[in-house]
Amino acid sequence: MLLETAGSFLAVVAFCFILNTPRRHILFAGLAGAAGWALYLLLEDRGLNVGTATFISGCLVSLCAQLLARILKTPVTVFVIPGILPLVPGAGMYHIVDSMLRADNLTSHYVTETLVAAGMIAMSIIVMDGLFRLFFKKKGESYVDRQQLD
Repeated sequence: MLLETAGSFLAVVAFCFILNTPRRHILFAGLAGAAGWALYLLLEDRGLNVGTATFISGCLVSLCAQLLARILKTPVTVFVIPGILPLVPGAGMYHIVDSMLRADNLTSHYVTETLVAAGMIAMSIIVMDGLFRLFFKKKGESYVDRQQLD
């Protein structure tokens, strides 16, 4: 597990270079991605299904991204986009194509599992963003003021 977590850290750091992430934020994005992957592995070892494990670990990555963005005064996307990289179901997409080429009966299983994992990543980011918007308002702004703007 430690080797996989270190590998996910390195993958996120490498992805940060592709995305032109500011150098001072690369380490933090790598740590957020590694923390999310480590939690995913722990939850999967405990017997949770892929969707639940992806959602909870995606929430951790998004929480780290939200906190780091506020501490370092940087947009959240600087941390959340590279941070979710280890959770993206690339192996599931490979299994879909492999299953289709073999013409076995597992294609629908792999499609469902991959779509659930991708949906859980998106949902975890949306949920954490919503919670932060609800509880950490801008100074001088109330919930009623925000509703009038919408």
